[in-house]
Amino acid sequence: MVLKESFRMQNYLTELTQQAMLFLSEPEHVMMTKKVHLYSQGRPDKEDAVTVVRESEMDAGKVIDLLMDLLAEKEKLALAINRAKTSAPRDMDASLAANKTRQEVIRRFMVLARLKASESESFGKDYYMTPAGTQDTYMYPVKTIQTIDFDRNKVKGIIKRLQKESDAVSSEIDLMNLTLEVDYEPKYEPGEPLEDVYEKFCADADSSGLQ
Repeated sequence: MVLKESFRMQNYLTELTQQAMLFLSEPEHVMMTKKVHLYSQGRPDKEDAVTVVRESEMDAGKVIDLLMDLLAEKEKLALAINRAKTSAPRDMDASLAANKTRQEVIRRFMVLARLKASESESFGKDYYMTPAGTQDTYMYPVKTIQTIDFDRNKVKGIIKRLQKESDAVSSEIDLMNLTLEVDYEPKYEPGEPLEDVYEKFCADADSSGLQ
């Protein structure tokens, strides 16, 4: 499978693992209910009976075995993905991290590029001494002028350059995702619900036990 497919498989195995753990976290899934019907105490001529009930059709012990198998598959796939990435012409993780930073800078610089100079007026208050020697206040207009304190054309140029670099890196990563081969043979089919995976796992286990 190619790298893109392996990521899909990785997500699927993670989803199955979480579902299996959720199943095992429910008491009714991991406990057997045994009821002893003491008929003889009410009717001496009737024999007692025992009923055993499992709330789920899936056996907890086999789900535990399935979970362990899923963990092993996740590790196997992770190692295969790592080997594939190592053979790539560029460090994919580092490139993705760098692109994320580029996009953050682009978003910030786009805000800067949209800034405009502005003027506004308000009023201030000041104090003065009257001829009688008392303090009084008076109001006066205040004009506030804000101007751009950086080269906006330079910022716009940086945005274009970073976007071009980001697009180029993204295209290269997309190509690697579609062409890099991951040496992994999938054991499970993405999209199958946990119940179907459980049934196949049990069938394979029974088949192996017969051989």
